[in-house]
Parts: sequence; C-alpha cells; structure tokens
Amino acid sequence: MAGTDFHILCGFLGSGKTTLLLDWLALPEAADTAILVNDVGRFDVDGAVVGRTSGALPLAMLANGCVCCSVGNELVATVERLVAERAATGAAPFRRMILECSGLSRPGPVIRSLTDLGAHDFRVRVLATFDPAQGAQHAAHFEEAAAQLAAARTVVLSRLDLPDAPAPAAGARAAQALNPYARIVAEPDRARRAALAFRPGPGSAPPPGPGIVGLRSLLHPRIGLFVARVPDGLPWDAVAAWIEDLAARCGDRLLRTKGLVRVDGIDGPVLIQGVGTVFSPPMRMPAARDDEPVGAVVVIAHDATLEMLAEAGAPHGVAVEAG
Repeated sequence: MAGTDFHILCGFLGSGKTTLLLDWLALPEAADTAILVNDVGRFDVDGAVVGRTSGALPLAMLANGCVCCSVGNELVATVERLVAERAATGAAPFRRMILECSGLSRPGPVIRSLTDLGAHDFRVRVLATFDPAQGAQHAAHFEEAAAQLAAARTVVLSRLDLPDAPAPAAGARAAQALNPYARIVAEPDRARRAALAFRPGPGSAPPPGPGIVGLRSLLHPRIGLFVARVPDGLPWDAVAAWIEDLAARCGDRLLRTKGLVRVDGIDGPVLIQGVGTVFSPPMRMPAARDDEPVGAVVVIAHDATLEMLAEAGAPHGVAVEAG
C-alpha cells in the first residue's frame, strides 16, 4: 500500500516498549523504517540503547521532555526533516515510522501534534505495551497508563517469555477488559511478537459487539465505561455539538470514544472515534451487520461520573448509561 504507517508506541514505565522496539529492529521486516525516541529525562537513555541496534536506519532522539506536552513542535519538525531527507535521496517514502514515547506520554496530544503533518500520507496507529503482571494495577492508579491503553489499536502483552509470567490467555483477558476495541498480541516468542505488533493493517476497526467484556469486570474504581445512546436520524450538527460538549465537559478525563451512529441524510452508519479530546473526521461505513450496535457510542473516561456525561448529552437528545 502507498503511504507510511506511523506507529505511536506507548506503554507505562517499564512495560517493555524498548524491548519490543529492539526485537522489531532485529527483524528483516524492519527495513524502510524511521525511528523516533522520546524520554522524559535530560538524557535519552532509551534513544542511546536503540541507536546501538538501529544500524543504518534513520534515528532521531527527542529528549526535551515528554513528547505529549513539551516537544510537539520538535516532533513535527523532526518528522518533516526525516521525510525531506528521504525524498532528497530519490527513495520511496518510508514504509513506516515508529515514535517510542516516554512512559508518561498520553497519546491524545501526540496525535494532535501530528495533525500539522496532514500533507503527508500517514496512517497513524497507537500501539501500547501491557505487562500482564502489573498493567491492570497501573491503569487503575495512573491516568497516563489508562490513557495509553484506552487509545491503543493494538495492545502487545510483554514479558510473556519470562519464567514467572502469567498465562497468555489471562493477560489477554485483562488487556481486552481495559480496551475492548484493541487487537491483542499475546505471543510468548519475542521475534514473532514484534512481527505481529507492527504488521500492516487497517487504521480503524468497528466497535465491539455487545457481548464483549467491559471495564467493570476488573473493578477499576477510577476508570468508567459508559454507553451514549445517540438517536437514529439526528442531523450531523447535533451529533457534532454533542461531541464538542462531551470533550469540553470531560477534558483530559476523556480517554476513548467510539461507536456507529445513523445520521440524517447519510446512507449507512457513521463511525465516530476519538482519542482523548481529539476526534477523527466522521467516516461513513458499509451497512452494519446484525451484531453491530448502531447508535451505541462507547465512552471510556477516567474520574468521570455518569451525571457529568449525561449533562453533556441531554441538550442534544443523547442519553448516557453505565457500560
């Protein structure tokens, strides 16, 4: 396919991001990849480690702070430089670019920074590492970990090759409970795990069916799963106004929003999806299957109440219930 896959590789502190990246760089499939590494400290230790393995692959280090809050402009400028240098050689565009974020980065602001690169044919994907032994606790107690997992299109279980690692099936269930949308990679073999993590694929997936396990199964008191019931046939202006009110009311507490709705004047369901307060343009989808819950938009939020979300939806005819 034409264009470049832009992977935002995130995961909480110590969850195995750098190990996964190093395993990927050791594979022949890593050719035509550009690497960007960010660390929160003054010295980019991860960048130095990756630099020893990346060989001839382009590598850029962003060491001026957490990429989601302090180096957005540097990220854009660095990506532009790498793309321009590649074009100057006469080579085809990078097949993929991988940004390894610091363990404290939130994906939403990073995606917002990348909107300044709209002239490029990037397919942006969020990839999160998840330690089955500690990941659920991290998500319960640290907002950054919850935001990373909720935003991910792919969640990769790490440390499965260790002797005392939990069973892959148990880790997969824990990860799926935190993000019912995600593709879960639960592969003990490190090389195969890396290959599966970065394989090409579509940029978005349909929302889960109604039988998928939800966040309450893990009893995370600070992470809530809600369902917004959007009536069929609302004009798009009303849906857009609800989205704006939802983002404004929740702010940084909003982690993930995704669902199919029927909009007046549009043939077929429309996919709504957002990471944090950043929403993708609405996408018209093929006719819904019988098992797809059209009109039910799942909202994952941190430290938010049902009343807060209900107040944002009521003026627009959107009812909200606990997931």
